[in-house]
Parts: sequence; C-alpha cells; structure tokens
Amino acid sequence: MKTKIRSGGLRYETKAGSSPEFPGALGATMSCFHCSRHVPRSTLESFQFAGSRQYRCRGGCC
Repeated sequence: MKTKIRSGGLRYETKAGSSPEFPGALGATMSCFHCSRHVPRSTLESFQFAGSRQYRCRGGCC
C-alpha cells in the first residue's frame, strides 16, 4: 500500500486491487442464500424462493 497526500494536506492509503474475501476470477464465487458465505459456484444448488431463483450450499451449509 502506498500513502498519498492530497492537496488539502490529508493522507490516505490506497487499497489493494482485490479482496481476499472473494478469491478467484470474477463470478467464480457466489454467496449461499442460507449462510451468506461465498463459495465456488460449483458447490451450490439452485431453488425457487418467492418466484425467483436462489442458490444454497449443495451438501448443507458450511
């Protein structure tokens, strides 16, 4: 991280480009409807809820 100084004298740190909470390529993970954890899409199953398609952990929540 780099520290930069704005013209008004305030300092701030630049953020890293990616978040460790969402690893992998864009769209490679998705949150479970029940437990809200981000897991690979291949480990989720879909179901209908209130007229829309939602996704949950395939073998029970983490």
